[in-house]
Amino acid sequence: MKKIILLLFMVCTQIITAQTNNYKITYKQFLSYGQKLQRDAVLYVKENEPTVMHSPMASTVELEKVEVPKINEKDYAPGAVIMRITSNEKFSYSAFPDTYIKVDQQSNKNTAIDYIGLKRGFIVIDDNLKYNWKITSETKKIQNYACYKATTSFRGNNFEAWFTPDIPLNIGPWKWYGLPGLILEAYDVEKKNVFLLEKIEKLTQEIPFPIKDFKELSLKEYIIQQDDFFTAPVLTTDRNVQTTTNYKRGGLEKIFEWEEK
Repeated sequence: MKKIILLLFMVCTQIITAQTNNYKITYKQFLSYGQKLQRDAVLYVKENEPTVMHSPMASTVELEKVEVPKINEKDYAPGAVIMRITSNEKFSYSAFPDTYIKVDQQSNKNTAIDYIGLKRGFIVIDDNLKYNWKITSETKKIQNYACYKATTSFRGNNFEAWFTPDIPLNIGPWKWYGLPGLILEAYDVEKKNVFLLEKIEKLTQEIPFPIKDFKELSLKEYIIQQDDFFTAPVLTTDRNVQTTTNYKRGGLEKIFEWEEK
């Protein structure tokens, strides 16, 4: 009888622990790359499994109206075409496909579902996640959680993160992890891309990660194709003349390992 009671106690403890560590965490992501946008970034957490962050594009809200300059034919590079589409009054960000980031903190590996343009989807494997966090003495409260500031440099960018030991999960939004507590706020130092906690809920659904029939690429292969897409020669009426675009890599990653000297 005592053995049965002990077994039931152990099972109940495991269930309680699993319930405690399974979350759906919603961040507000603020983007300022010309246009000022806000969208949801939902982090799914299940014990002993990689985390998955889903960015639902339909949640995107334009925070500040930015006047898009008139685009001439010579500017019809892929990036300019996307700019022209998004400046259309009838445009909805739901036209863009959702992206997903699956981070395996144990193997330092990220598997992403990402796109080049509007339709070309890929499975992107990034197996070189390395962070050297420095925890500072700065503190502040975020939604009544006591938070501590940490800094790191990663792929040509500098980041600051605020984490709370009150929620002992070494995870966070985007690809960040490795701190002694859940990251509630994180951003690049220029604050062009900011994640801020909105709410934490218990996980009551399956974790989404719709792979589909996409080609698998290494991160290097994907970045090379992405750069080629945005730097493609623009169209002109004179077939003997090709002009280049002023594309500059944006986002949270600016310089990759294979580009470092």
